[in-house]
Amino acid sequence: MNLGPTEDLVRQLSAGRGEPNWMLRQRLRGLDLVRSDGVPAWAAFLREIDFGAIVSSDGPPAEANAPRDSTVQPGLGALEESEEAYRAVRTDLESRGIRFYGLPTALARIPDSLRTYLASVIPPDDDPIAALNAALWTEGSFLYVPPGVSVGIPLQAEIRADYTKVEPFERNVIVADRGAEVTYIEGCTAPVYTADELHLSAIEVVAMPGSRVRYIALQNFSKKVDNLVTKRAQVHDGASLEWVDVNLGSRRTWKVPRANLVGPGANADFIGVAFAGRGQHEDVGAEMVHLAPRTRSRIVNHGIVKKGGRATLRSGVRVATGATEAVSSVTWSSLMLDAESRAETNPSIEVDEADAEIGQEGKVRKVGEEMLFYMSSRGVPADEAIRMVVLGIASEATRRIPVEYAVEVDRLLELELSGGIG
Repeated sequence: MNLGPTEDLVRQLSAGRGEPNWMLRQRLRGLDLVRSDGVPAWAAFLREIDFGAIVSSDGPPAEANAPRDSTVQPGLGALEESEEAYRAVRTDLESRGIRFYGLPTALARIPDSLRTYLASVIPPDDDPIAALNAALWTEGSFLYVPPGVSVGIPLQAEIRADYTKVEPFERNVIVADRGAEVTYIEGCTAPVYTADELHLSAIEVVAMPGSRVRYIALQNFSKKVDNLVTKRAQVHDGASLEWVDVNLGSRRTWKVPRANLVGPGANADFIGVAFAGRGQHEDVGAEMVHLAPRTRSRIVNHGIVKKGGRATLRSGVRVATGATEAVSSVTWSSLMLDAESRAETNPSIEVDEADAEIGQEGKVRKVGEEMLFYMSSRGVPADEAIRMVVLGIASEATRRIPVEYAVEVDRLLELELSGGIG
């Protein structure tokens, strides 16, 4: 049985990339935690992976020495169709002090800035998946937006159509300084996969006082891929964060973003939709931790299951001592499209302040004969009725993302409903 990555592999990885000693120490700390604590029972499959075969120690790709580019997608990436326009936007970002690099590039160009924020929200000991990522990350993004700067277009992670160019261990670090505003899109809207069938990432967001951050994640990996994600945010005084999460693909998805509301008046929203079909398990949700007065949070989480798919919807709200006047609401729903599928909920509420206001509501629905008869009596065929219901649920998230992505998500859902994917 494989017992995980070796120290030699981690040292070779760091040396091959020319990393400073502090980065190596951080990697070795993650490795120590993986080896001492192991992986949770639900992730036992990680013990069988040959990490030496999927992690390259030959150093970062050549393009890591250049400013970060994106593929042709809406937002910043679309501008690559015109190199001149793309360079103009890149120059504009740089001129306003916005730093948007691949993580290896950031480590080479602005190591002090990266050292300030990397692992500041997700230390290696956050959880076993974070520890593994800390030891083995090879790619990702670093985005820093200076005080008072509003980024006018969504900035997008580098996602390619060919997964052989996408690293199995990625890490994104997003920093909005005081009063800054930014939307960041992490998107994979084509069913892609790797031979190792693993994607394990960590996302750190720092929202400084008065800033506004929207982090949009659109996931549609191949159903051969296990997608394990640790997402954490620190939300300071008067800042706001919005997680928007759409999960359609992968064999197994584990993703429960957490927002730590550390400053008075901080607020955070999570809007999530997950679809699970045959052979899929979507284990998704969000956690909100209120650590300061007058903080507010909201969790909206929807699961749709079909053909024996499984969805686990998690929600966690914690109000710590001293977080007076905290307000939080949780809404969840599961839609079962057949009798084979399975939907579960796992809510958790912990309150240590008497004046906190916490509301929760949820429902599980089945598309049954009564609903279909009602729709058909109004001239709507059964397939169209189901499509309308599913897209209506998804609209909770899609209306919060750029229209080009919303159209793509709707198209993918329609393909899933018709059996056109997987």
